[in-house]
Amino acid sequence: MSDPKPQGDSFAALFEATRPSASRARSKGVGDELDVVVAQIGKDAVFVDLDEKEQGFIESKDLTSESGELTVKVGSRLRARVAEVGGRPGATRLVPLVVRDMATGAVASVAPAAGASIAVGARIKGNVVEVERYGIFVQWGPATPRPQRGLVPTTELGVPRNADLHKLYPKGAEIEAKVVAIDERGRIRLSVTALADDDERKAYETFTKGGDPKKPLPTRSFGTLGDLLAKASQKKK
Repeated sequence: MSDPKPQGDSFAALFEATRPSASRARSKGVGDELDVVVAQIGKDAVFVDLDEKEQGFIESKDLTSESGELTVKVGSRLRARVAEVGGRPGATRLVPLVVRDMATGAVASVAPAAGASIAVGARIKGNVVEVERYGIFVQWGPATPRPQRGLVPTTELGVPRNADLHKLYPKGAEIEAKVVAIDERGRIRLSVTALADDDERKAYETFTKGGDPKKPLPTRSFGTLGDLLAKASQKKK
């Protein structure tokens, strides 16, 4: 199914699509989406409160980041989908969709289709799968059960205005980007410029802490950090 055309400049508009709203009903069928709270963390499963009387579980591997860290704590709020309904209390298995930050309530990580959790700030490497006038869609991760996918808006690519994205980013091209936002529906916004800024910042910090001034450092002519690196290099001479 192709992605809908955006009707505005907001991130939500770029991803505008319809889906069933999260279910809060007591009846829990396979496919229902529920807002749940982590009640207990076990060795292989995370137990969540489905309502005042019933609990369900999410397999720990579905809430583990690519670095091997669990992305939730007791009290974390999640949106999850019912994957299996057992015949006894606590046997309802769910798969996570989005995990919220405990302090702010904002979406902090996403685990679509029970894939590895991806969090805001993560660095990803993927391939261009679709090019639109408003940005490019990037896909990464294993094909089973489903690869993860995000959008790099044109403003986050660092390309000149009216640049031909089809020529700059042909389908299949490999690209690295930073996860800068995850919205309420688990849709991922990526940025190439934010990743470049992070790399420049790290290079500058290394340089000012005694790095080799003769070693070439990544700079961009339009970046403020590039100017700082140039000035610091002149002072070292």
